[in-house]
Amino acid sequence: MKARRIVFTAPFDGKADDVLKSLDVSSGIRTELRKRIGLVAKINGQEEIPVTLVDVLKKDEEFCIYLEDREVPGVPVCDREIPIVYEDEDLAVVEKPASLAVIPVKGHYGRSLANCLAKRWGDFVYRPVNRLDRDTSGLMVVAKNSLAHSRLSGKTHRRYLALCQGVFSGKREGIIDAPLDRAEDGMKRYVCQVGKGAEAVTRYKFLKQYDGYFSAEFIPVTGRTHQIRVHSSSIGYPLMCDKLYNPCCRSLTLDDGKILDRQALHSYYLEFTHPVSGKKLCFSSAPDFISQEEFRDVLKNTVKD
Repeated sequence: MKARRIVFTAPFDGKADDVLKSLDVSSGIRTELRKRIGLVAKINGQEEIPVTLVDVLKKDEEFCIYLEDREVPGVPVCDREIPIVYEDEDLAVVEKPASLAVIPVKGHYGRSLANCLAKRWGDFVYRPVNRLDRDTSGLMVVAKNSLAHSRLSGKTHRRYLALCQGVFSGKREGIIDAPLDRAEDGMKRYVCQVGKGAEAVTRYKFLKQYDGYFSAEFIPVTGRTHQIRVHSSSIGYPLMCDKLYNPCCRSLTLDDGKILDRQALHSYYLEFTHPVSGKKLCFSSAPDFISQEEFRDVLKNTVKD
């Protein structure tokens, strides 16, 4: 990808480094800008005047930075098409299908989301902002430059829809606050004692009871690996078709006759502030395991919360 030029206005008189820090430009990016002259410049009409990070910028003075990846790895291309919900110079919101790994790990080299995007973008530095498990579907963000990635990391609001096994009883809405740790096999996570593992908090809302299972909304407050899957299982309602955390896992025949054979979890809503423009962006995506009517009700009753 070509260099990204981003224009700022200095909020106060000060060294360029201090000004960039106040504008939430990470230390890693400032280090890169410090290495080469020409990546920071004051704007004087149509002219750009290169400056260093120790040079002083005046309040309300316009200046720009150039973000450029100096080392771009080759990314093998996969022919699988990925729906792009939104795309601009800084990021893309994609709708990841189930069965597709987000990162090219063992067993998925050449067939991950990165490889699918390479067909559209060519060689690039892969910067997923939020990740989804291989068999979880739905919305996620991929940043196109280091500034977008640093400003978005940990700052996206995500909501998930799921089908959980069992007949629901208890509070229709609640919070699961249970720390998670990694199991010895390195793959699974489990709920551990308070004070151990990593803090993990998930909000949930019961939606609709079916025959032996129900639909629910989950909102992760923290972002631990397998968090929703482990938390749901820990309170006695594992996700339908979850081969890792549902001891009674089985395929599910839906009302429309479709057979579901992967964990019933979908990232259906994504909201964040654009890292450059500051505009609020919201996206929604319907899962394939609930009806369109139920999904419309979900959007009407929960997105506004």
